[in-house]
Amino acid sequence: MPFKTPTIIINMTKLLVFLMPLLSGILLLSCHPKEASLRYENVPLTLTELHKGFYETELSETKLSLEKDTTSIIAFGHTYPLLNYPLVFDAFIETIIKEDADYIFILGDVVKDNSEEEWDYVLSQFERIGKPLFFAPGNHDLNYHYERYNGKHDNQFEAEQRYINKVGYRYKIAGDVNANYVFINMNDSIDRVLQYLNHIKPQLDTTKPALLLTSQCIWHNKHQIKGDHKTWTNKPFRREELLPHIEYYDYLIHGDWGGKFFRGKWNKSNGAFDVIGVGNRKVGDPFFISRLEITTDTIISYGIDLAIPEDSHWFNL
Repeated sequence: MPFKTPTIIINMTKLLVFLMPLLSGILLLSCHPKEASLRYENVPLTLTELHKGFYETELSETKLSLEKDTTSIIAFGHTYPLLNYPLVFDAFIETIIKEDADYIFILGDVVKDNSEEEWDYVLSQFERIGKPLFFAPGNHDLNYHYERYNGKHDNQFEAEQRYINKVGYRYKIAGDVNANYVFINMNDSIDRVLQYLNHIKPQLDTTKPALLLTSQCIWHNKHQIKGDHKTWTNKPFRREELLPHIEYYDYLIHGDWGGKFFRGKWNKSNGAFDVIGVGNRKVGDPFFISRLEITTDTIISYGIDLAIPEDSHWFNL
């Protein structure tokens, strides 16, 4: 009597043949969880979805076509005090135009209340410059500070989405013949910041200096305190959580509440960061922008004081 293969074995074989492509797909996805999580191209509808990953514009490098021995940049931050002083804002823009730099780096807090009116005004002013603009978001730019200061998050999705709609990204990597430029969101969690930096690291040209540009200062340990809503304007992690992971950067440049041009050194295990502060402070203080002259060997940088119009009432507090 001939041997008959049991029906159950035949059925199991058919099931395995059917399931193999599906199982292979699952295994492939499980081997690359980080890569998959970095892709987010749909339209987010909730704050969770907004924080789910990174937009394609944030992950791909903007290759700048500049072919010069020296790249000139105007950098500044914390400029929302100008919003109620149109004469000073106009002088600010005219000063930048006269500098005729290759790029403009805008390092956070360009609006105060993150309103449509503020953004429309600020961006229309920046368009007058006629140069490529690059942004790193400040806490005012991504939040409704009057809510967050009181511990509320009711409209957080709307606030962050407004920044995306106006600027187009929270993170950015760019590069030209002289340097790599990486702009990060210091309002984010340390996990997301490191996830982004680790992903774009292979895109950096190691033959050129790497500049990490932020709104908040990385080398100061001014961080949020859990349960204290009034500290929300500080970064949500300690400097020690980030600094060891960015030692391949040569320059750290921030635009936070500084009040004057600053340049110095910050130690790291393989030498020292070259650190630069380009942020203004408040109404009634001298106002400035910073100029950076970048080659593949070094950066020359200095502050440029803004001539405040006498009839602007800037100093009449």
